[in-house]
Amino acid sequence: MEHIKSLIKEKKYILLIIAALVLAEIFFFSKYGYHWLKAVRYMILTVFMVFLGFIDQQKTIIPNKLLLFMFVIRAVILAGEITVKPSYWLDILKSAGGGMLLGFLIFLLARIFSRKSVGMGDVKLAAVLGWYLGGSLIWFDIVVSLSLAALYSIVQLILKKLNMKDSIPLAPFFSVGTILILLLGF
Repeated sequence: MEHIKSLIKEKKYILLIIAALVLAEIFFFSKYGYHWLKAVRYMILTVFMVFLGFIDQQKTIIPNKLLLFMFVIRAVILAGEITVKPSYWLDILKSAGGGMLLGFLIFLLARIFSRKSVGMGDVKLAAVLGWYLGGSLIWFDIVVSLSLAALYSIVQLILKKLNMKDSIPLAPFFSVGTILILLLGF
């Protein structure tokens, strides 16, 4: 949490970004007819992703404490979703657990095959994103986020600001990709 406090002190506009995004989500999620628990889950995810994107961009770390906190909050919301829709408890658990497993495995394999170019923070972040988004949406989130990262990298290579051996933090792209698909209602 110390990362968030220092980030807010440094970049006061981050709270304005979060407020604008949450207001936009309230508008869109009501239009999409989302259950209030789903809307709250996505708004909480948005707040965390904004912070994680900025933290990773500045310090190239994804704090474990923040990921654990996100995991616990999602578990509480999951319990609420199961309570509201008890007949779907197994489907709800399968989606969240399956999404977490998919995100973790995809990025763990990416870490292995890239000879550790993908950090363990990215692996854990993908798992937590899967926990929030579920099995079907994590695929789309990964494709959108990695496409944004690839587009950025290509532009930076063309401009000669990066070379092929440089690395980029992935959380900012996960942040933008995740918020984009949430706002578009996927």
